[in-house]
Amino acid sequence: MTNRYVVIFTVGPVQSFIASARKTEDFWSGSYILSHLVREAIKRFYQFGANCEMVYPLITEEELRSPSSANLHIASIPNRLTVIMEGREEEICGWLREAEQDVRNVFLDFCFQAVQRVFPQLLDYERKWLKKIIEQQVQSFLEIYWVAEPYEPLISFRTVRERAERRLGALKNEKHYVPVSQQGFVCTVCKEREALRLEEIDSFDHYSEIKKKTMSLWQQRAARFQGKEVDEEDRRAGRIKDNEFLCGICLGKRVARDYFADLFGASFPPFPSVLDIGKGSYYAVLLMDGDNMGKWFSGEGKEEYSEMSWKLARFAKETVPNIVMQQCGGQLVYAGGDDVLAFLPVENVLNAAEMLRRAFSDEAKGLGDGATASFGLVIAHKKAPLQHVLNAARASLEQKAKSYRNDETGQRKDALALAVYTRSGEISEAVLPWNIGEKMVSELLKEWVALLKTSLSPNFVFRFASAFAPLLHEKNCPKWENRDMLSGELRRLLKRSVKEDSRLSAHDIDRYAKVLSALHEAVRSGYDFLHLLKMLTFFKRSEGKD
Repeated sequence: MTNRYVVIFTVGPVQSFIASARKTEDFWSGSYILSHLVREAIKRFYQFGANCEMVYPLITEEELRSPSSANLHIASIPNRLTVIMEGREEEICGWLREAEQDVRNVFLDFCFQAVQRVFPQLLDYERKWLKKIIEQQVQSFLEIYWVAEPYEPLISFRTVRERAERRLGALKNEKHYVPVSQQGFVCTVCKEREALRLEEIDSFDHYSEIKKKTMSLWQQRAARFQGKEVDEEDRRAGRIKDNEFLCGICLGKRVARDYFADLFGASFPPFPSVLDIGKGSYYAVLLMDGDNMGKWFSGEGKEEYSEMSWKLARFAKETVPNIVMQQCGGQLVYAGGDDVLAFLPVENVLNAAEMLRRAFSDEAKGLGDGATASFGLVIAHKKAPLQHVLNAARASLEQKAKSYRNDETGQRKDALALAVYTRSGEISEAVLPWNIGEKMVSELLKEWVALLKTSLSPNFVFRFASAFAPLLHEKNCPKWENRDMLSGELRRLLKRSVKEDSRLSAHDIDRYAKVLSALHEAVRSGYDFLHLLKMLTFFKRSEGKD
């Protein structure tokens, strides 16, 4: 019987926790809290000493004790750990239960401190009442799973890890739900859990009475968490509006920066709002997810696995912040290895996506040659609900990019999904491969935006749509089959739309027509192609401005 085990330890839920948000600050805090909980789990594993070897992510004890101040405010730790542990089976299980309980205690303490900060005048019995509600909510919410697979000497690390992964998947499929009785107002952020209150709700209470009992607590919040803003300098990330009633978990998210500022003894400035991120009336959301990551972690030994872990950590901690924040003026929500979420000005989002895609397949910055990633980019009006925009980027565009396939070229994934949500409610979407011929698709798109700005009338797009849209009878119908007719019409309309002062030659027109034909071949349908042309016009016309 072996005394070595491959352990996988995960903390969640991830997507639902991050997506429960009404403003950008909520997105950031959800990501950072999960990263912090995993950090605390790693600390606990290191306390087991020689009995524990951290394989993924590669974070040293020194980094845990003294985290770098440069990117301290960025969530960069993934939500799962891979560890090799030595000891008897009962010892391993005991240690893992200790690590799990530590994480739960940290999260409980995090939520409890939020109550103390927001409601400092509460009496002891009132505070105990709220803590009881929060304990139930945390018990029902927090998902911690772990498995320990025996690591026999003659079996490869890869084989043992894959067994552990299968067991973990089966364990998650058998999730046990903890029922929590809820009678009052639902939380205005997550819309899942009950908002905190100090009084019991009677089954015969009317709406007005329930609201009165709920407001009796929220009217007691400290002045700096009141909804009214006195002046520009008094705007704080932790403010709670008068019409917001939060559960214990979402309350913790709202005051997360205060907690982490005290914990690390460092400044945690508020996350900018979409009003600040976009220069005009529009802003962009960027989502990135590495393709076929299982292939990159398929080495037989743990050394290869650790090397990939190190490369992902470097990409998340160094490359991504430099590109998103330093070079493109964006705001990074999280960078957990191959997984990235960021807000950016519209005019910089294509550059950011292109640089991230190039860096991911760069040996010195990412995983190396052959590594690919799929992206979802959403450009939305600042008045669009944030949850809706993020869900569109994640559930729709990113998945469409992941499922991209071109039967003619054989390409799979490695795609860029674009969408524009205008203020009027019009939605345009298109999915393209990252590489078309010898160029990246982002380069071709930027060329066309420049062409529309300088040499081509935007009427070209509308004329083309008027001529070809009637030929598309169904939304998901195939593309136009007569390629010669399409190419000839593109050239004719290009000539007709050239501005009088333009210096475009016949050769230039022919080249741009070929580029458009290549884009048409790359998209999924004729409607995608029309949407793409509309989006290029949007970039040209406004670049995010009205």
